[in-house]
Amino acid sequence: KNTIFTNVAELSDGRFFWEGLEKDVDFHKVKVTDWTGKPWEPGCGKPAAHPNSRFCTPASQCPIIDPDWEKPEGVPIDAII
Repeated sequence: KNTIFTNVAELSDGRFFWEGLEKDVDFHKVKVTDWTGKPWEPGCGKPAAHPNSRFCTPASQCPIIDPDWEKPEGVPIDAII
């Protein structure tokens, strides 16, 4: 919802796809259109999504965002990994 996807593949059921999501897709039930608009199948030797594909969504939609994320003084950071 309210998300912009760029240079990703699209599934015939309306979802989006990029490498790493293979376990979430039954390729026998959906067709895949790659990021260039051409049909794509697993194992074809070409990536479905561009290596620099992106998505952008409002931070307010993140289910685990700190409730104080918009406070001017910020939120405490316990660690940087």
